[in-house]
Amino acid sequence: MADSRRIKAEPLMNQVTPRERASSTEASSSSEVTEPLVVKNRQMGTLGYGSTTPDVPLKGDSEVVVSDQILVSAIANLSTAYNLAVINYALMMLERSYPNSSPELRSTVDSCSLVGAIVGQLTFGYVGAVMGRRKGMIFTLLLSITGAVFSALLPWGTNSVYQVLAACRFVLGVGVGGVYPLSAASAVESTDSDDELKKSKVVAAVFSFQGIGQLLAPLMAYVMLTMKAQRTIGWRVLLLVGAFPGLFVLRRAFEVKDDLPPSPITPPIVLKRMDAEVSCRSKLWDKIRASTSLQRKLFGACASWFLFDVTFYGNVIFTPIILQDTYGLDKHHFADVALCSLVVAAIALPGNLLTVFIVGKLSFKTIQIMGFVIMALLFIVLGFFYEQLLDYRGLLLGMYALTFFFSNFGPNVGTFCLPAEIFSEDVRVELNGVAAAVGKLGAAVGAASFGIIEARFGVSHLLLLSATVSLLGALVTYKFIPTKHYTA
Repeated sequence: MADSRRIKAEPLMNQVTPRERASSTEASSSSEVTEPLVVKNRQMGTLGYGSTTPDVPLKGDSEVVVSDQILVSAIANLSTAYNLAVINYALMMLERSYPNSSPELRSTVDSCSLVGAIVGQLTFGYVGAVMGRRKGMIFTLLLSITGAVFSALLPWGTNSVYQVLAACRFVLGVGVGGVYPLSAASAVESTDSDDELKKSKVVAAVFSFQGIGQLLAPLMAYVMLTMKAQRTIGWRVLLLVGAFPGLFVLRRAFEVKDDLPPSPITPPIVLKRMDAEVSCRSKLWDKIRASTSLQRKLFGACASWFLFDVTFYGNVIFTPIILQDTYGLDKHHFADVALCSLVVAAIALPGNLLTVFIVGKLSFKTIQIMGFVIMALLFIVLGFFYEQLLDYRGLLLGMYALTFFFSNFGPNVGTFCLPAEIFSEDVRVELNGVAAAVGKLGAAVGAASFGIIEARFGVSHLLLLSATVSLLGALVTYKFIPTKHYTA
């Protein structure tokens, strides 16, 4: 970024000879060797390593950089939620073009995104720690964009469309999976480290963009269906739209690099610090084994995320069954299913926004426990009185939609934000990735098992099972997640 204050500093730089700059570099190296490894980022107008140019504060640039980092994380979360949610609607439209496709093929496409997400969460947790959050985010966005574009353009022909689509969704899944640990760590670390309340609100606000993505998926599906787009085009447009947020964010992510001025620390010191950090990360599991407190935190983060995703993604897959029972809809009423899903997503979205405003008054731990408990109560009422509630369609749909509202105001935000909050910076991104991967494993369990349970035991038992899992999530959060007290 061009800055007038830097231009004014250039004549000073021109008065310094290369030999003087070299000697200054050596002096800087000898004086900074004893500094601690953790160094605060200072946005100064230094023009090069070891430069003797006076430091020129660039407060405005610092604020722009922070805004760009938060923007990248927020839109990446929107892209992630849209791409994971839109595949269900795309597959409904795809079945119209390929009516003889088997349920196993659809299930394969569904599961490939989740499997890819698990791989991405584990992989990019490490990549973000070694290469940096920004570079890791760029790689995840490139994978997401590639997967979305290829999903829309590559699958052709009756014999291979599902297989090619499954491969493309796996690539996309790796990308969107990497967003979870990287965006959480980037959001918490781009905010003033002394302002704990502001930091927590920023992380919650970043994650709230997932609610927007979950709303856009049925909205785009409804628009395409009401426009009566050609069968071979509509589902491709839905999948292609998933690349646009990533393209916008990718451009901003590259611009952040230009906005950041070079570090005033000399290259030898940078290399020593990088070596030290890599050495520390190589001993990550030694740290976990040596710390009972860290073990409890990791178990709490992983188990609560796993239990939540079992209910959340299981019910996302289960929603069309509720709509079919309540309104007599089936898979041929595509537009009506998309519209009802849009209503559910619209009711759920304010839950994300409410968390942003209330955090600080309540901790993420308290919010997560509240969400789990209220979800459990709603599932208990729905489970015990499901047959009676079928006569009151609006009430049934409203109560079911409220389970998603309190998912968002509660464990959906909490499971994302708590790992970034409870883990220290030296292990944050790796352990956040581990917790997110375990969560997606729960999503795979829920998506695979809910249909089987419903077919064998009925809707009421499935809702009561969701209540039980939610109560277990509240218990795990209470016992294993430490309480955070915020100070502004």
